[in-house]
This record gives sequence, C-alpha cells and structure tokens, in this order.
Amino acid sequence: MRQTSLSQSHFRQSHRGFSLIELVIVIVILGILAATAIPRFLNVTDDAENASVDGVAGGLATAVGFTRSQWEVDGRRNTDVVLDGTSIYIDPRFGFATDAVNGANTDATSMSDASCQQVFNAVLQSAPRNVVQGQDARKVRFIVSMIGGAGGTGTAIDGTQVSGLDLCVFHQTASVKLDPQTGIPTESLTLNTGNGVVYNPGTGQVLSFTN
Repeated sequence: MRQTSLSQSHFRQSHRGFSLIELVIVIVILGILAATAIPRFLNVTDDAENASVDGVAGGLATAVGFTRSQWEVDGRRNTDVVLDGTSIYIDPRFGFATDAVNGANTDATSMSDASCQQVFNAVLQSAPRNVVQGQDARKVRFIVSMIGGAGGTGTAIDGTQVSGLDLCVFHQTASVKLDPQTGIPTESLTLNTGNGVVYNPGTGQVLSFTN
C-alpha cells in the first residue's frame, strides 16, 4: 500500500502546472525580447531597401556611362546609339540618353514621364518593374516621374550653358504611401518623398536619395 501511495504522489507532482507568477515572468521576458527584436528587424528592412536603391543607382550610372561612351565612339553629335540591339536616343548637345522611342525626344529640357521610363527600361538590363506616376504601382518596384527644370544648368559639348534641364526620378514603391484601392501614390512624388534614384539627362549624373 505504501508503494502505491508513493507512486500516486510522484505522479501528481510530476504533472503540476505552472504557477501564476511563473507565467507572468515568462510573459514579461517575451515582451522584453519582442521590444528589443522588432526595432532591429525594422532597421534591417530599411537597410535592405536603401541597399536596393543604391544598387539600382549604381547600375543606372554604369549604363548611362556606356551609352555616353558609345556616343563618343560613334563620332558625337548623332542623336542615337545602339546598345545590345536597342536604339537609345540622345541629346546631341550632351551625349546622354533622353528616350528609346524613335523620334520621340532628343532634348534634355523636354523630358516626360514616358521618356524617363523609356531611358530606365532601355539602358538597364533587366530593369526593375516600373510604372509612370498616376498608374497602379502595387505590383512594381519603382514609380517613374519627371520634374521639369529641376536639373539646373549643363554645359554642352560646344561650351554653351543650357539651363532648365529636367530630372528623371525613380521612386522606390516600398517607400511611398499608396492608395489601397487604386495603387496610386497618395502624396506628391518629390525628392523629399520616400527613397529613389535621380537621373539628369543633361549632365548624366545619377544619385540616390532617402528620406
């Protein structure tokens, strides 16, 4: 009888649950871990998005340089070059890409959302998915827009100064607030909005920006 009683007592002790204090301690520890880990996770996400923008900026800068080099090899002043079978149109005053549609635009002061998009898609191999501003951007990585006259002044190959250069801006979609119903940005796409890449078709300068 004593042996049976000891076995039952041991069985009851081995299946004893957690006390309320132990549960509270566990919850507090989990809360502390969550409060520590979540900000670090968010920082990692931000760093990844910034690295992605910098990577696209670097690729675009290299491609713009190749286009300019081909224009130099072809003798300058021509309004187009061919890279990998694709015709890229050039402002002959500067030698930088302004479009990829025949006859559409060869003027760095007359850019449009569409011509900026054409440059982006033509000079980059496997360009990230993109749309021009005003279109549904929920399934693309970049939104393309043009800011007229924001590129300042550039020096043409004959030494003259040309003012009113336009800027092509490629906003990273993940950094822009979108309307959940239409996928269209709910804020103006300026250089103070989100993250992205800027291309100046009059100087060839490519820069990334973050906000």
